[in-house]
Amino acid sequence: MLRRKPTAIAITSEDLAAFEEERLRKLSEENKHPEQHAKGSSTANFDPSDELKPLPGDKARIQ
Repeated sequence: MLRRKPTAIAITSEDLAAFEEERLRKLSEENKHPEQHAKGSSTANFDPSDELKPLPGDKARIQ
């Protein structure tokens, strides 16, 4: 089996500065409109047990 050197990722100080600026911008945006963000996250209604339910084609195979 051939092996290769692990991939090295270099993160520069400019990368960190850009990340921090973006994160602060998002946080300040959420603080300006907290009702929008709270409302937006609660609109995703899903059943937590959906992944336990069989698919329609699976019911035919089970019976």
